Amino acid sequence: MRRRRNDYRSWEELSRQERRRGLAILGVAGAGAVAAVYLVGGGGTQAEAGAAVPPTVDVSSQLATWYAGTAGIRGEITTSVSAVRTDIQAADGTALKPACAQLGQAVDRIAGLGVPPVAAAGRTWTDGAAAYAQAVTACGNLFDGTAQPPPVLLQRTTDALNTADGHWTRLAAQIGAPAQIIDAAG
Repeated sequence: MRRRRNDYRSWEELSRQERRRGLAILGVAGAGAVAAVYLVGGGGTQAEAGAAVPPTVDVSSQLATWYAGTAGIRGEITTSVSAVRTDIQAADGTALKPACAQLGQAVDRIAGLGVPPVAAAGRTWTDGAAAYAQAVTACGNLFDGTAQPPPVLLQRTTDALNTADGHWTRLAAQIGAPAQIIDAAG
């Protein structure tokens, strides 16, 4: 490669032979660097004698403890969701309104439980909680004069419940806990 008075060429401007030569030089330099690190570093990742063992955090234990602490609210939500589904199937609006209100009260208490100590589980938990909140909103719209046809609002409620149930079932699978089964048929 020739220099032209501090004028450097880009990779595309180099000839094929110059590119090959450059890659060969980089390859030899890289192999030399790896060999030097291996030889100077002792060839392994063993710690010095007497070095303190790094502390370990049992995240799965923390996650299981957190999940066990949510059992009460999850049970309430399971019962409420079952009641909402049953009333939707039976087309029983007089029973559906209090069932939606009961689900709404349970959903309001979710925030007080905090989030799991693992980010992925936390997203799944909050996505499920948000979907339950959407179901409560759609169900409440049936009774607040919202200008949507009832079948549309019922479908939105059912879809949101299905989404929320799916998130929380995945959460149980992530944790390795048994899922709480909610009868979708009502």
